[in-house]
Amino acid sequence: MLRPKKVAIIGAGPSGLVTAKTLLHQFPEGTFSPSIFEKRHEIGGLWPIHRNPRGSNSCPVPKDHGAAGPVNPFMRTNLSRFTVSFSDLAWESVLGSTDVPMFPQAWQVGRYLETYAERYLPDQVVRLGCEVVRAVREVEGGRPRWTVQWVQRSGNEEQGDDTEQRAVETEYFDFLVVASGYFSRPYTPDIPGLAAFADRTAHSSALRRLEDLDAIVEKGADGGRLVVVGGSMSGFEAASSLALHISSLSRPFWTVPTYLPHTQRDNATGTETVSLLPLDLAMYDLARRPPGPVEYAFGPVSAAQVAKVNDYFRSILGEDYTRIGPGDIGLKSGEEERLQPRWVGIGNDYAEFVRSKAIKTVVGRVSAVHASSPGRAKVDIELPEKENMSLDDVAAIVLATGFVPFPSVAFLPEDVLSVLEYSTDDSFFPLILDGKGTANANIPDLGFVGFYRGPYWGVMEMQARSLAQTWARADTEHGIRFSAKELESRAQERQGVREYRNADPDLHRGQFPMGDYTGLMESFARDLGICRAPLTELNERPGPVVPARYAMSGPGTADIQTSLQALQETLQPRRGSVSPAVAMAIFRALHGSWEFTRSGQDGLSSGISTFSPRYPSSPTYEKEFLYEESGQKLASLVYRLTDSPPDAQITIWSADSQDKTAVALLYGLRILNQEGSSTLSQGEYTIRATGSQRSSNCTYEYVFRLNGVAISSWEYTVRRPPDHGVVLSRTLYRRVQNI
Repeated sequence: MLRPKKVAIIGAGPSGLVTAKTLLHQFPEGTFSPSIFEKRHEIGGLWPIHRNPRGSNSCPVPKDHGAAGPVNPFMRTNLSRFTVSFSDLAWESVLGSTDVPMFPQAWQVGRYLETYAERYLPDQVVRLGCEVVRAVREVEGGRPRWTVQWVQRSGNEEQGDDTEQRAVETEYFDFLVVASGYFSRPYTPDIPGLAAFADRTAHSSALRRLEDLDAIVEKGADGGRLVVVGGSMSGFEAASSLALHISSLSRPFWTVPTYLPHTQRDNATGTETVSLLPLDLAMYDLARRPPGPVEYAFGPVSAAQVAKVNDYFRSILGEDYTRIGPGDIGLKSGEEERLQPRWVGIGNDYAEFVRSKAIKTVVGRVSAVHASSPGRAKVDIELPEKENMSLDDVAAIVLATGFVPFPSVAFLPEDVLSVLEYSTDDSFFPLILDGKGTANANIPDLGFVGFYRGPYWGVMEMQARSLAQTWARADTEHGIRFSAKELESRAQERQGVREYRNADPDLHRGQFPMGDYTGLMESFARDLGICRAPLTELNERPGPVVPARYAMSGPGTADIQTSLQALQETLQPRRGSVSPAVAMAIFRALHGSWEFTRSGQDGLSSGISTFSPRYPSSPTYEKEFLYEESGQKLASLVYRLTDSPPDAQITIWSADSQDKTAVALLYGLRILNQEGSSTLSQGEYTIRATGSQRSSNCTYEYVFRLNGVAISSWEYTVRRPPDHGVVLSRTLYRRVQNI
């Protein structure tokens, strides 16, 4: 009987866990013997396993919890539960059937990974506190093997106590998987003068708690500017967090809220409707691709591709949101050939903070920082047309400049890195790989899972399957042998990566070089012989790409069906029910200032009303606005959003006249229906809601008119039952365009 093939996996984050699970459960018992080496004393990678001890129902936090990575335990994922998951573990099995949020918090993701490991991995597979310091590849008699060297870490080392003498241990393996994460170390750009302002500079990954935000905000308490450098995901999050608690960006961008309008065609009736869906379910709908097999798009981004993406975002975001969100998107005639790929940031509050001028966007590159008076600096910015501008009176700088992957491969020897064409100058393409980022045919016994910019969980799972399938057929005496056709195909793929690496980074490099999630999943599925599960209730519509639709035979069958059922209910709610997405999307779009006109029994009145975000005064609520009116009569209310599945709803409360805290619940809004145009080309649709107040025997009827993701106008009517003809007041709101 052949011995199992030993596989060393570096890292116990999502990619390492799914690799070990795939090796153990998708192949006959005894095929593989995986071992995960994790330098920390808990699994999860970037994802914290525990809640913040300051939160409710807090758990004791181990000493090395601070090394869990730059993720606030209460930060929500920017993709939905259906994308942040693996095929064979349903979120309901982790949090319960009624408590799964659409966008889980980071600590819940950690809990998901913990459950995944407990279900699928024996204890001896995961070696916690084992830091790999070196891996050497040797070939003896035609058979390659890896010598993995590691040291055992004590819990004190995460606190900086590294005084113990640590013995190096050694073990031999047939294969090695790098699953140590792409976002290894915060990146600090080499900006002249930045070091001299270090005491007032922080990386966005350090802003994990209210105390961290306080420390930054206090530096600008006397009127100094707070500058955020960086225009990717973390830049939007950092800028919005600072704006809520109390900017300079590298390229044009789109800012996208977490719920988007999506046109769906019923193939049985031929009708089209507009619904609100989590952004990933809308953007990764297979119906957006041309008919036929879905091909994986990889390579330099052309002007035509940029224009197509821009058109898509304009169509779903709407005119108003497009104008305030992405900044310099407008193009003059004749400029199409030099379009720069726009980056995408996900955030529900950023655009309204821009509208209210709490955030000022500058598209350019920070070229220098000059410390001026004590505690102040001037920041020089190079604009796209090579002009210059400066920001004076800067009190603090937040570097939302992302991370670099280089420490994740530091244990590989120079000869291996040389074959992989390792570059320390390119964080987008540090290695030249084939197999859709999983390997290099010149070292076929070395694999990579999740080692690319912007990894998706579904792709991690596919990469693990692809590696395992290749290695399962390997000859343990002579290693892996590819056919001439396979070698040629992989060589061509590596050449494509080289060409992309050398393309003009400003004009042709996308934000996420392997960002074609739909193409990756579909092409991997074809390669692996996986049939995508149909969504039977969608009347032959193809639906979105999610991991649960690409499951393999093995354990987890019940979980797969649970996930698919939840997906179908989200895409097509049962009659009489409304997706929680609607309430969340409406609440987000109320942020900002409105001109109102009110007619009632006391005559006409008008003024300005403002929905100002603030921290929820109760942990029961996800978000909270203070609503205030100015004009002939002043009024204050508190609007709250409950993200308590499955009944997310908006509630309206009376406010204390002095401290503006919520006093008593007046009524809650129940979404009634959504009336949309036949297509999204017009971008307009209407959502209605109603509420009732028992104490006054009144009903409140709301009508929200949306264009894309923004509310263009809305109104509410107060009636006195049982005589529905009696209108006590009617108030019409229109967005204030210039504050």
